[in-house]
Amino acid sequence: MLLSDLSALGEFVQGLATILVFIAAMVAVKQLRISATTDLFHRFNNPTARTHRRQVYHLCKRLVGLVDDKKDISKLEKEKGVLEHLECVCNSLDWAGLLVRRKLLNKKDAIDLYGDSLIRSWVALRHWIKITRERRRISRKLLWNNFQWLQGEAAKDDRFKDWVRDGVPIYTPTAIITIDYETSKVKYEKQNE
Repeated sequence: MLLSDLSALGEFVQGLATILVFIAAMVAVKQLRISATTDLFHRFNNPTARTHRRQVYHLCKRLVGLVDDKKDISKLEKEKGVLEHLECVCNSLDWAGLLVRRKLLNKKDAIDLYGDSLIRSWVALRHWIKITRERRRISRKLLWNNFQWLQGEAAKDDRFKDWVRDGVPIYTPTAIITIDYETSKVKYEKQNE
């Protein structure tokens, strides 16, 4: 075999190795995305997480009425388990937004799975989040910003345009409360029968 043949063979092997490394990296990224989606699904649908979201929805009328009254907020947060419910919902939805921003979770998949929860939770928690950021002296760029961003992306989805226009329905044990998407104020309430 000639030296030039060996050189060409070496270049071919090096090129093939580069392609194989690239394919392995793509497979690893795909596995990370699947793992992140599965992890988020399990986190989001475990009984504790569902209880946290349910409690936020049940508290939505009180939460949207908070606006800037810090005494009411302190009183609400001191009630048994309330602060844990609020923070856990914000943290889990912020985690979803972070995974999307880091390209570990497909945005469309996140919105398909959690778009309604993102928007419902946002309209219920918006005032509390704003006040919490102020009290903790934390920029909105830091505290639950991924949650805020991802719910905004969900709100752009055609499936939620009626909610953005007409109000976001939140189901409680006693009523369906419709909250304005832009202001997080109660638009109307229909008692369950």
